[in-house]
Amino acid sequence: MKVLLATDGSAAATEAVKFVRSLADYNSVDAVVVTVSYDPEHYSKSYFGQPWLADWTEQENDRTQAILDQAKQTLDETCQSVKTIHGTGATLPFLLNQAKVDKVDLIVMGAKGHSAIGRILLGSISDSIASRAECSVVIIRPSDNGTVRPERVVLGYDRSIASREAVAELMEWNLRRDTKVDVVSVVQNPYVYAGDGYIAEPITVRPEQIAEVNESAQRMASQVAEHFPHTEAHSPTADHVGDAIVKVAEKNKADMIVVGDAGHSLLGELLLGSTSKYVLRHAPCSVWISRHHYKLDPSNKEVDDVAAAS
Repeated sequence: MKVLLATDGSAAATEAVKFVRSLADYNSVDAVVVTVSYDPEHYSKSYFGQPWLADWTEQENDRTQAILDQAKQTLDETCQSVKTIHGTGATLPFLLNQAKVDKVDLIVMGAKGHSAIGRILLGSISDSIASRAECSVVIIRPSDNGTVRPERVVLGYDRSIASREAVAELMEWNLRRDTKVDVVSVVQNPYVYAGDGYIAEPITVRPEQIAEVNESAQRMASQVAEHFPHTEAHSPTADHVGDAIVKVAEKNKADMIVVGDAGHSLLGELLLGSTSKYVLRHAPCSVWISRHHYKLDPSNKEVDDVAAAS
């Protein structure tokens, strides 16, 4: 597994470094550690020729190298290989391009955001990377269990290609067998939209429809239980799929939520689907956005684009 780890030396980034180290405890990991620093000349030509520019650049290079060296020292303990890269300029395009150049399977970074109404929101770079990367992405938030290794995982499942391949990717991680997994298949209440709001459709979900979703969740949970015996299925009925998944994670004190992203394409860029986006921005824990199905068969992107547009 090739992993791009984006770090800036912050506390959130340090948690991301620890996660990659723990991931390498049970997987073969080649790490690409990237730090992107501000370049005055990149943003304003007025800085060109300034007498302080050379000193500033030397100081920034020293600071960045210290961050990279510390991450490499930590990852050398478990990773097969560790490559460090110091980039300059705009962070988002540099990271997205580096992920393509190195053909990474996964991007890992910390959630350097802020708190609002009791929820942890992402910083702009984390949000944009998770939304636009063409590979799977893990956004790390600190865990209450005192370790970065996920001990309880909530897995969103809706029988789509994306969610089925998210399950397959979960199996590939080789997590410890005592990891607790909650498979969540949400029965969504039917709604119709009117103007800027929505009103309830005068239709109720029939018991046999709920039973169908529950049976599907139970079947998937049985498959997951072959790898992780402590697996349970949940089929809540809710108005919003993403909110229902987040609430299960909150109730069960999950360390990580795993969701497959079908998404859609806009002007050639891969964007998050509504459920994945909601989970990413509202989850109280780390989030793994799986794009495993794109890796296996890129044509699935076009299939998902059609589905998203219909």
